[in-house]
Amino acid sequence: MEWKRLLARLALVLIGLLLLLLLFFAFTGAPQEYMLAILFGMMVVPSVIYIFIWFAGLTKK
Repeated sequence: MEWKRLLARLALVLIGLLLLLLLFFAFTGAPQEYMLAILFGMMVVPSVIYIFIWFAGLTKK
């Protein structure tokens, strides 16, 4: 259970940082590619963390 909580907190921190970075880029007028890359990261990070948690559950059994 410890690893799942750690990975979940890590995902929340990463998503929060990506959101702050997205807001910063939006207000400073950064190129569209930067914002699209951050949005892509906001979709991929939770998926990868979920796969890690799922795989950890499979290997534990």
